[in-house]
This record gives sequence, C-alpha cells and structure tokens, in this order.
Amino acid sequence: MGKNNSKQYTVMVVDDSELDIDILIECLSDAYSVRVALDGPSALENIQRDPPDIILLDILMPGMDGYEVCRRIRQEKKTKDVLVIFVTSLTEAVDEIRGFELGAVDYITKPFNFSVIRARVKTHLELAAARKELQRQNEILKENIDLREQVELISRHDLKNPLQVILSAAEILVLEMPLEKNEMDELIQEQVASCYTMLNMINSSLDLYKMEIGSYSLNARQIDILPSLDRVLLGVRDIIQSMDLKVVVSINSQFRVSNDQFKILCDELLFYSMMSNLIKNAAEASPKGGSLLISFSENECITIHIRNQGTVSPEIRNRFFEKFVTFGKYGGIGLGTYSARLMAEIHGGKINLLTSDQENETTVTINLPKPL
Repeated sequence: MGKNNSKQYTVMVVDDSELDIDILIECLSDAYSVRVALDGPSALENIQRDPPDIILLDILMPGMDGYEVCRRIRQEKKTKDVLVIFVTSLTEAVDEIRGFELGAVDYITKPFNFSVIRARVKTHLELAAARKELQRQNEILKENIDLREQVELISRHDLKNPLQVILSAAEILVLEMPLEKNEMDELIQEQVASCYTMLNMINSSLDLYKMEIGSYSLNARQIDILPSLDRVLLGVRDIIQSMDLKVVVSINSQFRVSNDQFKILCDELLFYSMMSNLIKNAAEASPKGGSLLISFSENECITIHIRNQGTVSPEIRNRFFEKFVTFGKYGGIGLGTYSARLMAEIHGGKINLLTSDQENETTVTINLPKPL
C-alpha cells in the first residue's frame, strides 16, 4: 500500500505561531518526518520544491491565509494531490464549506488533542495510499485489456500469412504434384515454421499477461536451441529475401557448421518467441543488402548477440524495451521487444540495447544464467 513505514511519510506544518508548531512537532515527530513553515509564501516555495505527503495548514495567518495557500497548492500539477488538513481554533469563525471546496480533507482544532491529530493524520495517509494502490491496479488492468486487444488484433491480421503457407502446402500434397526430395523437405519445414508462428501468436496475449503479473510457469529443460533458431529464420525468410540480407550465425566465435549444437536450459516455446520477436525486429530495421549477425557464446553466462546495420531512433532508445514503444513501423504496436525483455527476465536473464551512430549498427544482447 505505497509507503509502509510511517517514518517515510512527510508532514508539513504551516503556522505563524511557533508555539503551535512546537506542539505539533512534539505530537508527530516520533512517527513522521516533520517540516515547518511560518507563512504562506515560504510554505508554497517549500512545497513546490519538495511536496510533502500531508500538510497541517493554519487558516488565519497574516498576509496570505490558509485558504489562499490551499488554492495555490491545488493549482499546481506537482502539488495538486497533496493532502491538506486545516488547523483552526474553536473560537474562530471558519467557513468549512469553502475549505472542503478548495480541496481540504479535514479540520483539526486548537487546543490540540494529540490522539485525535495522530489518528486523523494516520487515517488520511492510509486512505490516500489505498486510493493510489487502487489507481495503480486499475491502470494495470486497463493496460492488460489494451494489451490483449492489440495482440488479438495483430494476431488476427498476421495469422493469415502462416495459414496461407500451410494451406498452399496442403494443396500441393493433395494434388500430388511431383516434387524433388529437397522441395518436399523445404515444404515440410515451411509448414513447421508456420505452425510455430501461429502457436506463438495464439499464446502471446495470455503469456504476456501471466508474465506481467508473475504467474507464468516456466517449463525449462536442457535443449539444443539451434533448431529453434532455424525455424525462426525460416519464419522471417520473406523479409530476409526481400531485403537481400546476409545472415551469419556464429557459435563461440566460430562460424556455425551443420553439426553444431548449442544447449541451454530454457522454455523452448518462450525462447522461440523471444528470438522470433528480436530477429524479426532486426531484419525489418536493416537496410537493403545489409547483414544480420547472430552469435551464441558460453562463458560465465550464456550470451546471445543479435546485430544489424542501422540505428534505433534517439526518440525511443531509452524506452526500447518498454510496452507499446514503436517508431516508424507501419502497423507496429510495440510489443515485440517488450515481450522479449519479459521472456529474458523470466529465464533469470537480462537484455540490453547498444546502438551506435558512428558504426551505424545496433546490437541487442541477451545474457542468460548457466544451469548450476
């Protein structure tokens, strides 16, 4: 519920009476961090510089009264949500309606009752913390609804491509068209890659939601991940061919050969999804005739580099792995790199971006822990 240690809350006392300030400090300083101001202008300057959690504000002060201080607090975006409790004397004529209309949450009266003051400050801080937590949960819920809608929208659109590949292959087989063995093998590989693509899309929405709330159950096992890489590359073959990209894969600083293996402990479908998102993103961002370099190495940890020519726009470099961040990509919804980050983290790993204007290249690096 926000701040769970009351000492982390800051109470500001605004009063022109030093005696009243001393009494309120004695009342509250054992539980809260207390700041003071003796007049309205200095209080506003202090509050704007570093907003407290709650203000005990005397109404009748010379010059600028408490009502005006409260009005100005509510005018500023930075301070408009700060809690204000008015302080008044039982003998003073107080316009309570005006105070509540200005945004005060309560009144306390002089002479001070320590138990009442402590109870009211504590209650209003707890209520404010509860409202903030509720707002946070509502924002998360709205984000998850938006996420599902966006994923479902893009999935319905993009499912047509892998479905078309499967249907075309099925039609060829049904018509019993003569095929060479290598053509048949390629047809089967395309079907498998398309099935993985569709499975990835179908699972995306639910898996992302589970990862966000921490309920995803990782099904990790020791596997050779190079066949998954091959399926990823087959799935983006159209992009690679249309952009005339040269794809280079290396294992421990050596060019990959046909019998190579690279085994890691991972959730196979999640690993496939992560690599598919990152490699597709790198291929789409590459210039025509460029190179796409994918490297795997094992030292203190498992390291995967995906490097392409071209740079990431300065507008999104610091937000590259955040949700819904995209730039200059038609139809992009900004979930690919975000989901890749979640997938790396759920494996206990980290992911980062390095983009160089001087070298005109971008590298995404994934570091995964080695199994014990």
